[in-house]
Amino acid sequence: MAKPGQQRPADAFSGDVSVFSRFLRETGQPFLLLNEPGGHAVQLRFTGPFNGREVVWDCRFVTCAYQAERCSEHAASDSTPAQRCFIDIGQLGDRGMSLVVCLDLPRIDIPSIRKMIIMIRHYKRLRRGRHEFGDSL
Repeated sequence: MAKPGQQRPADAFSGDVSVFSRFLRETGQPFLLLNEPGGHAVQLRFTGPFNGREVVWDCRFVTCAYQAERCSEHAASDSTPAQRCFIDIGQLGDRGMSLVVCLDLPRIDIPSIRKMIIMIRHYKRLRRGRHEFGDSL
């Protein structure tokens, strides 16, 4: 099994659910981490339902603190808008369905990754676009 940052076969980046699922089964992984957890952001890939069919989620999972810092770096003014938790579902591409999940966590670790995957897999009304929830931080 390849560790985050190591060379991976093309199947690891396929947007085809059957190809990517086979890769996960063959490597014994429930999801594919593309970088090390423990910080404020992680890139990963996993499968789950969307609009009645199975897709490959090409996911960037970040903390609200990380997202707020990124927004303030790109903001024209000194004031940073209040940050809320969100799910942002983009377009289906060659690598799967684009997904950004931002949650109010101190860091992204394996237990939080597992919980986020469960949340995405069980959320019945997922649709494209950015969906904010919770109180502003």
